[in-house]
Amino acid sequence: MECHLSFRRYQRSFVKPLRTAHGEWLVREGFIVRVERDLITGYGEVAPIPAFDTETLEAAEAYLKSLTDKGELTTNTAAPDALPCCAFGISAACSGSLPTPGRDYSVAALLPAGGAALNVATVKIRQGYTTFKWKIGVEPIAAEQAILTKLLKLLPSGSRVRLDANGGFSKETLESWLKYLQNYLQQIDYLEQPLPVGQEALMARYTESSQVPIALDESLQGTDGSQWFEAGAWPGPLVVKPALMGDRDTLVERLRPISGQVVFSSVFETAIGLENALSIADQLPELNRPIGFDTLAAFSDNLMTLNAGPVINAVDRRDRLNFADIWEQLHR
Repeated sequence: MECHLSFRRYQRSFVKPLRTAHGEWLVREGFIVRVERDLITGYGEVAPIPAFDTETLEAAEAYLKSLTDKGELTTNTAAPDALPCCAFGISAACSGSLPTPGRDYSVAALLPAGGAALNVATVKIRQGYTTFKWKIGVEPIAAEQAILTKLLKLLPSGSRVRLDANGGFSKETLESWLKYLQNYLQQIDYLEQPLPVGQEALMARYTESSQVPIALDESLQGTDGSQWFEAGAWPGPLVVKPALMGDRDTLVERLRPISGQVVFSSVFETAIGLENALSIADQLPELNRPIGFDTLAAFSDNLMTLNAGPVINAVDRRDRLNFADIWEQLHR
């Protein structure tokens, strides 16, 4: 079946720069694609992050332009493996899926790096969050551990914290954190990607000896990352960013056998990318860990448009997401 594809670029600035172990992220850029066939219109998002071994914005734009220059494409058009974000966005748009109420998902609150996490956590607690994600490796170890001590005392009983190092630790830094965390094992959900890609065997040994669960994130990207999706290949959680992982139907089948380990996570996409990701999660009933899509307040634009005004969490009101409005905004 032939389809007509068009695309528009977006650029959105973070309200506050996102601080990670690798520096500050100021602007999010990507593309919205629209596929029309018969009376069905589908939308997808292409949101590359080259640091996660995806294509560049320039490569994505060149590929999308090559498709529009052809005038038509078929529903089985597949982007090359080197363009996983294009493959995701195009396959999502070709599915023609629309926002739906979907399943109920628990969402992890996203806390800013540094001491600002404490004030934000107070607000998130009042909003009902019980799982919290905090970026570490941004400030000195002693300062971050002192902040985490205060944070853990602040959280209600039963709450859990995820610590994300973005692969920025050295072996010595990881050992310091694992020693510190021995006092808080019941409150730590997991430590996410403490060491760089390629040191998975060492991270597995540390999680076994320390009893602190270690999750993989950056290690899952690229062609080498596929090995960790085999059943039994990794003992802990797998933090999956669907928008970076290629064709949606292929991803569903890849994740189905290990979905109990999977944590879906945002790449700071628009409402369209959010729904593209959740439509995959809907097909994985064993995916039951809190998902990382608390990004509604990260931007001040209207690319997370809701039909009836803002809510605390867009995941909870998927039926109010307005794709056509987002598309028209990018034309202005």
